[in-house]
Amino acid sequence: MSDAVHILALVTIAEDKAAQLEEAIRVCTKFSLQEEACKRYEISRDSEKKGRFMVSEIWATQAGFEAHLETEHFGELASFVQQNGALLEVIRQQPLQPAS
Repeated sequence: MSDAVHILALVTIAEDKAAQLEEAIRVCTKFSLQEEACKRYEISRDSEKKGRFMVSEIWATQAGFEAHLETEHFGELASFVQQNGALLEVIRQQPLQPAS
């Protein structure tokens, strides 16, 4: 069994704040991908619902994921989400098959 941590985060914000949220996620992604424990940090925008974004993450270990949560770049994104009334759903995934 792998020690990797798989996360899917769904973030939804008012349409008038969508561009700002997208930029905040892009900045966080840039720095997250530089973290040693980060194996994947992929962002997408919902093509049908403006203001909804998905972040798919894989962290090598639980400790690596927890360290990510303490970084300045993640803290800035989390503050933006909270201050702008975005809805956040974090799903900890358990893959049923190996990555292809």
